[in-house]
Amino acid sequence: MYQIRPVTFARQRRGRCDCCDRQQVLEGKILVLEGDNLIGDLVLCSECAIALEELLGHTRERVTREWNFAGGPLTPGNSPDSQDSQDNQDQS
Repeated sequence: MYQIRPVTFARQRRGRCDCCDRQQVLEGKILVLEGDNLIGDLVLCSECAIALEELLGHTRERVTREWNFAGGPLTPGNSPDSQDSQDNQDQS
């Protein structure tokens, strides 16, 4: 399983942000891990770190609808939406 871990620098330094590619004061790093193995890292300025942290705060996936595509290509008769409408009509 992949993990993303933010790390802040003890002392700020100037450099090029890996996200926006601007020469800025760098705030910290984001480490990308697979289990205990380091896959890569991103050095970020404060603006990109704030934006990325906000995006990562909303990463929980939510399944809203699920169906099986093993029945072949979708046609008007076997699409998930038509199944819902048929079920609603059958109940009426």
